[in-house]
Amino acid sequence: MDIETRIQQFTQMAQADPNNELGHFSLGKCYVEAGRFADAIAPLTRAIELNGDLSKAHQLLGAAYHGAGQRDRAIEVVTHGATVADRQGDRMPRDAMVRMLRDWNAPVPESLATSAAPQSDSSDAASGGFQCRRCGQPRGRLEKPPFKGALGEKIFTHICSTCWREWIPMGTKVINELGLVLSSQTGQEAYDQYMVEFLQLEEA
Repeated sequence: MDIETRIQQFTQMAQADPNNELGHFSLGKCYVEAGRFADAIAPLTRAIELNGDLSKAHQLLGAAYHGAGQRDRAIEVVTHGATVADRQGDRMPRDAMVRMLRDWNAPVPESLATSAAPQSDSSDAASGGFQCRRCGQPRGRLEKPPFKGALGEKIFTHICSTCWREWIPMGTKVINELGLVLSSQTGQEAYDQYMVEFLQLEEA
């Protein structure tokens, strides 16, 4: 699916339900991918208003401000976002935002610089610990994969039961608002992509 088609779909989703965090987040993400940084600011800001713990949204919003030439605002957003991610134990977005600050020759809070240091093999992943990729919580793991296949296994490995339950009504909205037909390959692929974006599994 090309980027302009995805922008149209997520615009439709965000307009149909102004409280749909997935619609706003994914629309902003698509705008960043398309290099339309100024356009990305409003939907990403709205996504954060709906869910302030969306670490990836802070990361993308900082990139959007920086791409739009608003360096000071970008630094402010990314510094706060890295703190949010660190509080949740959301290491990948945190480390990405720390790198952004360093690339911009901006100050990195000492606590973030320390926590973003390279991890040893004693990390949660190496020790077999669980931490939800979306909310950062180390509890509430699913009892089994929600469905068969590689994506089901990825959800079981990385997503807690609470975030999975949050996706179910959101998935229904995606189907209804975008008119997806899951019996078709393109409809199923689109549905899966929205699921991955909502659960923040793109980098898992």
